[in-house]
Amino acid sequence: MVILFREKEGLQEVRLLSPHLQVLIRAHVRERPVRVLLSVVGVALGVLASTAIGTANVEVLRSFERSVAAVAGPAALEIVGHDLGIDEKEITRIRRSGGVVAASPLVEESVVVLSGDHRGEVLQVFGLDLLSEAGGGRLQVDEDSREQVIDDLMAPDTVYVGRSLAHAWNLQVGSILEAGAGTQNLRLRVAGLIHGKEGRESLWDRVAVMDIAVAQLAFDSIGRIDRIDLVVEPDHPIDDVAATIRSTLPPHLIVQRPSQRTAQVENMIRSFQLNLTVLSWVGLLVGTFLIYNTMAFAVTQRRKEIGIYRALGMTQRRVSMLFIIEGGLLGLLGGMLGGIGGVWLSQTLISLVSRTITDLYVPLESVTTTQWLDVRSLLTVINGMGFGAVVAMLGALAPSIEAGRTVAARALAPGDYEQTQQLRSRMFVAVGLILFVLSGLCSFMGPVGGLPLFGYLATLCLLAAFASFSPLCIQALGRRTALRDGASTNGDVKLRVIATEHAARHPGRNAVTVSALMVGLAIMIGVVVMVRSFRETVEVWVNETVMADLIVAPPSWLQGKQIGHASRALPISWLPVLSGLEGVDAVDTYRDVQVMAQGQSAMLVSRDLRLHARRSRYLLLQGDSSAALNRAAETGGVLVSEVLANRLRLKTGENITITTPRGPKIVPIEGVFYDYATDGGKMVMDRSLYRQLWEDDLVTVFAVYLASDAAGESVRRTIVRTFADMKGAVAPPIVIKNKELRQEILEIFDRTFLLTYVLELIAVLVAVLGIVNTLVTSVLERRRELATLQAIGASTKQVERLVLWEAVYLGLIGAGLGVGGGLAMAWILIAVINKQSFGWTIHMTVPVGLLVQAVTLAVSAAWIAGYFPARWAARQSLVDGLRDE
Repeated sequence: MVILFREKEGLQEVRLLSPHLQVLIRAHVRERPVRVLLSVVGVALGVLASTAIGTANVEVLRSFERSVAAVAGPAALEIVGHDLGIDEKEITRIRRSGGVVAASPLVEESVVVLSGDHRGEVLQVFGLDLLSEAGGGRLQVDEDSREQVIDDLMAPDTVYVGRSLAHAWNLQVGSILEAGAGTQNLRLRVAGLIHGKEGRESLWDRVAVMDIAVAQLAFDSIGRIDRIDLVVEPDHPIDDVAATIRSTLPPHLIVQRPSQRTAQVENMIRSFQLNLTVLSWVGLLVGTFLIYNTMAFAVTQRRKEIGIYRALGMTQRRVSMLFIIEGGLLGLLGGMLGGIGGVWLSQTLISLVSRTITDLYVPLESVTTTQWLDVRSLLTVINGMGFGAVVAMLGALAPSIEAGRTVAARALAPGDYEQTQQLRSRMFVAVGLILFVLSGLCSFMGPVGGLPLFGYLATLCLLAAFASFSPLCIQALGRRTALRDGASTNGDVKLRVIATEHAARHPGRNAVTVSALMVGLAIMIGVVVMVRSFRETVEVWVNETVMADLIVAPPSWLQGKQIGHASRALPISWLPVLSGLEGVDAVDTYRDVQVMAQGQSAMLVSRDLRLHARRSRYLLLQGDSSAALNRAAETGGVLVSEVLANRLRLKTGENITITTPRGPKIVPIEGVFYDYATDGGKMVMDRSLYRQLWEDDLVTVFAVYLASDAAGESVRRTIVRTFADMKGAVAPPIVIKNKELRQEILEIFDRTFLLTYVLELIAVLVAVLGIVNTLVTSVLERRRELATLQAIGASTKQVERLVLWEAVYLGLIGAGLGVGGGLAMAWILIAVINKQSFGWTIHMTVPVGLLVQAVTLAVSAAWIAGYFPARWAARQSLVDGLRDE
């Protein structure tokens, strides 16, 4: 069939292009199914990682936003008291403020289930004015339960549970739910089921509610509430109403819009989610290399076809568009598969992300996962297809332009493409050096809006710089091997020489494969070195600062960051009980609350600083811990964490202003210490000063120091038995050994970085697919060469080893560049990105064993990737290999 292309007859060109393109793509898929499959799978894996993380991040924040909106209802403002709550007497004053239509008090609490199949799970309980709420407020009571609302409303054991929660936990009206909140044991009777006002599933379907008076009694919060929701008159500006109310309230209470709570959480975790998002893009980056590889091979192998098309009149632009469209179609298919896989993977990642945020930042309710075949999952798949198509077209751009520049007269000349690439190796080196300089300059730039954008740019420049050296390394390896082993008569040595010479003859295409492996390996090494360094730094910090022998804490203390007054506090009356036990030398009362310091939200810790100076210490940036603690106790000063000092630009000897219930308090800073428990900042104050300013006697945990001759396990059992024998419905606290607490901290750390290992694995897997792609196509290109070797006496095993040696050499080069790039990237992650994102100082350590494992992994992966192409090459027909095309 002859096809004529006439530039002036545009309609004819358009008519002929579509079937022509279909024929080309069908032929490519039919003749090279393995390579096409590898390309599609590579793009799919990259899209899978990015869409899954993106979906998880969006769903987690969206769930929190829905929860805030469901609880706030029509409220335009809310008053928050944080850990100390709000005196309910303030409600009367607030309701008299101009512009306020209604003020609804609310109690929030987290309880731990004590029995049944869901023992140990945390349930959020809200205390509301059920008389007004059930009559058309923020929630509705099911029809079957509505008749009994008035009768059961004020019963001391009454609770209403959401429909979804009741179904999941097999609860019905009349079921008994045993739970614990702090030191309180509760036996709750399910009096009815509730659901959201709008009928669709919301927060109310997954929580429990009580009448606010019952909740105050059950949670030992008489006279205290957690939040007040305000409905404002439409004709009154909300900001003016907020300012009026703020002027009448104690200074430590916060007046804000409900949406500000979502914004605060988003700001708090944006660095964490941005790091996950950037890491998830690694798979897409490596997938771009894979598509580049595929299309470059297609251009090289179809050079003769391209020459025929050019001779028949096809324009450069048309030839380029053929390959770009082909790459885009491969990307669409890979993106569709990756989008479907991303929806599936996000179901797991959502729970991991929400658990990590609960551990580190703020309590989150269970997140509703994306359902199959709904609008959101469909949009995720469509976005995945778009990502895949864009990535594939970008990867196919350079080979497509190269195809369009093909000169018909030279189309049959072998090696033209690779010769062109060889002539550019010096240019690549120059570009690499420039990128190194840019990476260094970006590393010294500050954050933008609190985000390390220049740090990410430095990482990108660094990886691109190492990728630019790939062609030179491949050529250098070929020359070195040929000079060293060229005179050898050993057969296996000769095979290695042939393998390296062949790799050196194709630096352009092999450099893409090496770069893909280098990127995957460098990111794996960089992240693992950063995580290992961080973990070792945290271990040193834990060993230096967690010095108490036993910790007495509320039962839900290890369940992550919980909310509520009762679940996070113990009574001060327990202090003499603990101090009087045999084997106990001293007891420290540790209390932490959220406060404002110079406009920055921070954690305030109060404890007996003199006792802490004798029995424990903080790891200071400079100076002696005992001296600083004693000095703070004497002067009424504080010690601040490194993160808070950096954010407020303060140092030892300066003053800091803290908002207290009695007004702003200016205190001196007596020391700055390392802290890795929170990225929001922390202050430490003497217990006596805290009680004077906040009038709060509650304790978060008791730190128990034992006598030198006391047996830790024996004292532990005594504490548990003592509180179990107390009169009343008192839930025994958990008593944690020093070693167990350290282990729990490290387990939270490991759980936090679990997602990074999943994303790294995907990146390395895509890079390995690139090696398979390279070698399969290499075998196809060298069928005549391999057949000639067999014809002159090469055995099947020798042909296999030839291909395997080429795979191993590519793996070695990728591993060498990956180690160098990974170590440099680790430094940027530690000193730039992590420092600007979270403010933590991490001491970098380079585990030699890890580097050896990484190199072994890369070479082994390359060998495994080359095994099947090698076996296939050795079993090709000798006659077919020598036959003219």
